[in-house]
Amino acid sequence: MRLLVMMFSFLMLIGGCRAQDTQLPAEMPEKIAVYFNESGGMMRAYKKVTIDGGALEFEELKGGSRTPSKWSAPVSREELAGLYKVFVENRFDAIENDERRGIVYDAGSESVSLSVGGLKSFGVTYGKNSPLSGKNLARYQIVRRALDEFVARRQPAAQSIAENEAFIQGTWRAAGGDGIRAWFLEWTFADGTFKQTGYPPIVQEGRYKVTSATGDRITLELYDQKGTFGAENRELQILIDKPAEQLTISGTKGFTWIEPKN
Repeated sequence: MRLLVMMFSFLMLIGGCRAQDTQLPAEMPEKIAVYFNESGGMMRAYKKVTIDGGALEFEELKGGSRTPSKWSAPVSREELAGLYKVFVENRFDAIENDERRGIVYDAGSESVSLSVGGLKSFGVTYGKNSPLSGKNLARYQIVRRALDEFVARRQPAAQSIAENEAFIQGTWRAAGGDGIRAWFLEWTFADGTFKQTGYPPIVQEGRYKVTSATGDRITLELYDQKGTFGAENRELQILIDKPAEQLTISGTKGFTWIEPKN
């Protein structure tokens, strides 16, 4: 009988230890935040995701791109609770890296962080200099996949706008003719502002906002304007040819990107 009692006590102790294997509350706290960062090592590329305050903020710079793609989307508490459950079920705060054996230079890495209640923060970094294996790797990968799927479900519409707007940033120029028939047009787009110049003489500037973006097309509304065409709001249609790195603006083809002046 004593032996049975001892075995039962031992099993209860093990169960209690397992229950305490995570510091994460079973129920999602009122305030949590999730962060993801991925770096390309020496490559000029990165990805950042922040889920906080009812919003998802996404930023990514791909190798060879001039400007990062940025977009945001609202996130409900119910949606976030599903993601938080994956962190709890996989005891995210108890994931441990393997012992590092040497340093790999120019190695990229990724990290996932969870802030709970604004008081505690738990993070896991994975890469050649922060190795994971076995159950630790499996648990991290489940969390990472859940986060990727969470972002992907909110990405398509927002990303189409963000990518197209990011692509048109800078100064674009088209020109033609020769002698007295020579002409040129330049458009500069910079974080919600625009300027149009050209010859025969044109000077127009103001602000813009994106009203739609689908596929290779982006539509802007120009407002708060002054210059050649007056102050009335107007719509600007832009077709994007990414492989050729050219724009067609209001029907005029052949705009190519030039470096903005410092």
